[in-house]
Formats: sequence, C-alpha cells, structure tokens
Amino acid sequence: MVNENLEAQRQTIKHYWLNVTHSPKEIQELTNIPLHTIERNIKKLKENGSVEHRGGNGRPMKVTQNMSRAIGQNLRQNNAISTRQLTTKIENTYDIPISHVSI
Repeated sequence: MVNENLEAQRQTIKHYWLNVTHSPKEIQELTNIPLHTIERNIKKLKENGSVEHRGGNGRPMKVTQNMSRAIGQNLRQNNAISTRQLTTKIENTYDIPISHVSI
C-alpha cells in the first residue's frame, strides 16, 4: 500500500519539474517538500520518466489473500475452532507449512 501523502508529493514534484522549474531548490521553496525527496524523485524522472513507486519491496506475505479468505470461511462455519486446527486445515489445503501464530 502506497502512502497517499508520499504519492501526492511525487505528483507535485513531477508537475513542477515538467511545467514550471527544473531546479530542485526552487521546487523545495515552492512546496516545502524536503530537498532530498525532490532530488530522489527528479533522479527517477530522469531515469524512468516516471515517479511511480517501485513496489515489490519487502518480504512476500506467507498468508496469501486466498488463504486469508479460506481462514475467514472456516471461522464463519465454526467460530470455536482453534488456531492450531485452522493451521492443519490450511496446511492440508495449500500444501504450505505455516505456524498457528501466523493464523
């Protein structure tokens, strides 16, 4: 999930860079966005032509969206089920070892 404030900053920097000024210092004076942020986004503009968030950073989640949905369905069917029982059902269904703490 991308922070909306950071996305707004990126779009503001892109707007000023493409339409008004090419000086990071002037953009900083106009917007009060930190200079380092402006310089980093201008570097992205020069290299890629875009200020989009790269995405895909970090470790992939062990519990996928489908697994989460299955857990929710099992809980709706039996809300007294333990996390250890849910773990065995998920492990059998998805063939992935998972801890009851992750559930």
